[in-house]
Amino acid sequence: MIKRLKQLTFFQSEIANVHAAALILGGAGLLSRVLGVLRDRMLAARFGAGRELDIYTAAFNIPDFMSVLFLLGGATAVILPVFQERLMQDPKKARDFISVLAALFFAGASVVCAGAFFAVPRIIPFIVPGFSPDEQATTAFLTRLMLLSPILLGMSGIFSVIIQSFQRFAVYALAPILYNIGIIFGIFFLVPHFGIAGVAMGVVIGALLHAGLQFQAAALAGFPPRLIRTLIRLPSTVRLLADDIRTVALTAVPRVFSVSLTQLTLIALNAIGSTLAPGSVAVLSLAQNLYFVPVGIFGVSYATAVFPRMARAASARAASDFSYEFAVGVRSILFWTAPSAALFIVLRAHIVRAALGAGAFSWEDTRLTAAVLAALSIAMVAGALQTLFIRVFYALGNTWIPLALNAGASLISIGLAFFLAQSLATGSGVGRMLTAAFRIEDLAHPEVLGLGIGFAAGLLLNVGMLYICAVAYEKKVFGKGTCMSGRDAMSIIGATIVAGSVAYVVRSSFAGVLPLITFARVLTQGVIAGSLGWAAYFAVLTFLGSQDTALLRRIIARRLFSLRILPQYWDGSEIK
Repeated sequence: MIKRLKQLTFFQSEIANVHAAALILGGAGLLSRVLGVLRDRMLAARFGAGRELDIYTAAFNIPDFMSVLFLLGGATAVILPVFQERLMQDPKKARDFISVLAALFFAGASVVCAGAFFAVPRIIPFIVPGFSPDEQATTAFLTRLMLLSPILLGMSGIFSVIIQSFQRFAVYALAPILYNIGIIFGIFFLVPHFGIAGVAMGVVIGALLHAGLQFQAAALAGFPPRLIRTLIRLPSTVRLLADDIRTVALTAVPRVFSVSLTQLTLIALNAIGSTLAPGSVAVLSLAQNLYFVPVGIFGVSYATAVFPRMARAASARAASDFSYEFAVGVRSILFWTAPSAALFIVLRAHIVRAALGAGAFSWEDTRLTAAVLAALSIAMVAGALQTLFIRVFYALGNTWIPLALNAGASLISIGLAFFLAQSLATGSGVGRMLTAAFRIEDLAHPEVLGLGIGFAAGLLLNVGMLYICAVAYEKKVFGKGTCMSGRDAMSIIGATIVAGSVAYVVRSSFAGVLPLITFARVLTQGVIAGSLGWAAYFAVLTFLGSQDTALLRRIIARRLFSLRILPQYWDGSEIK
């Protein structure tokens, strides 16, 4: 099987340029997010924004939290610098290091998941205090079904370090797509027979596909997951690699706590949502999933593509290279997410209706979800930059500063969300002002909007402090800090205002001639208004001589997003 896979260049393609890598990650991220939207549309059409979808969403809390504890999402940021250093010294040491780490993880995660399986019924009442006993029992059952997924995804995260280190971003980007395909399979084929439990089964199938692909790719790179052999000789190998494991552990602890705080914030918001009107937990989750489409495509893609280079520059004490990669990441993320945020706010109802408006998902559900999406979109740029700023600290070997900042922001998010939800529930002056601003004053239960605003406010504060501290810490390490060009920032902001204004005018002009009464009309309005908004954005930046638009044209012209083999290492120069 492995010999056959070696014949596929897809599994061995190396992408060395940061923009080409980001395009591949972004393109695959777009496909993954589209599948995610399709998944949510199928769920919304079948269950609507009601209690069943609340239960499914809440059942993810414990598996997601355990995934964070198992370093999912942080595995690369924590392990990659150590792995790359060992790889340059001795590939055998790197192979032993990743094998031992995987074995230790598997043993520990299995024990934790087994304990969680028996503890879930006692934990669920604290996570969803507003659910009835029967609803809590169903939530516990679904949670237990999905407890295998954190182990599989955690193992996949560890072996993704190999794939990213060798810059095989194409296969790395395919894994989330397979994960969503597994969930869609569960919705389409298993839900008719098993009800909402069929979706949980699809989650496990998706995790198996995700992990299986990463294992095969790692094996092709010369690092097969020899789990059983490593477990047998684990004690002796651990002693030989004690220093490396200790380094990862010391780095991982604050990282785990930091990301855990983000997950705990979401759990707290869901707990508040469970005490509100049925469907509130589902509405928050659906809006967040749409919000994360551009955040994942642009923010995570560029942060993932830039991080290995920042880590190498930090290891080599190359201040100029580090500053260059940092600045490229910030400017590139801002370039894509600023107009995305503006268009999401202007076209929020069109986006929600086109993505989710089917079956049992009513117009009231659409309006409420659109309001929450607008609140989240205010912090979209911050959400996209957060991953990059945190990885700046990790590349520089500091994980405690993000932890402290995240802790403060989490407390503010939860406190503000609770206050605003209560204000909206009681119809106080603040609540009336918010419902009027988001045009949902006639809805009976707008309380969930407070959760979206609380989340966005905490994120804005967190990212602002992260940037200030990241620049200051970089200056402490290298003697100088990275600052984005004021001209670039003002150009992007100005073009974003134009894009949003054009989209708003076009959308408003359709009101009388093309009312939103069918899916085709909603989609037509949204596509035309959004396309003209993007066209105006690029036109303004081109007129202003933006280097990003010029570089984008060169990348497309050179077809750098094709899956051909490129040099393994990039010298940091721009494409000519």
